[in-house]
Amino acid sequence: MATVILLVVGFALVPASAQWSGHMSGQLHPVTRGRLVTLMGVEEAVLAMTNDLRRRHGLPVFLKDESCQNAARGHSADMFTRNYFSHTDPEGRAVKERLPDNHAIRLWGENLWTGRGYDPSKVQHLARMIMVGWMNSPGHRKNLLAPGYTHLGVGVISRNQEVKATQVFIGVAAADVRTFK
Repeated sequence: MATVILLVVGFALVPASAQWSGHMSGQLHPVTRGRLVTLMGVEEAVLAMTNDLRRRHGLPVFLKDESCQNAARGHSADMFTRNYFSHTDPEGRAVKERLPDNHAIRLWGENLWTGRGYDPSKVQHLARMIMVGWMNSPGHRKNLLAPGYTHLGVGVISRNQEVKATQVFIGVAAADVRTFK
């Protein structure tokens, strides 16, 4: 009995944002089953694939931006928590309201993706599926290839085998091109 209690207490102390490991063989780890998990490896792969796409089209790569990433992760998690899928939250707030006030930000945009039945431990496969979905959508593709955007944040959140991904794009004035925090 004491062993069971220790296991339960031990599982409760492990952070929900634990990275999925590649050696889970598709099985959900008991610590993360039912919890929201940030898929940091998928986020990095999506960022790399996005920048590879931009290079192939002769566009400058995006700078990774912490405020955009926080907005993207927060929106993906909020969509899970409050059970919706939209560019606006239930209060009507859009991407601009999820970003910090900054006079240098001239443009903003967002891509959303959701899917079920994906193994979160298959990082490259999941990142490719997200990118294929966006590239097959004219509006999402336009955001990925927009020359005016300079910075990007990616937020990919999973619960079990359901995934929500958000990309937040901003464009800043040329003199202000730097990573914001």
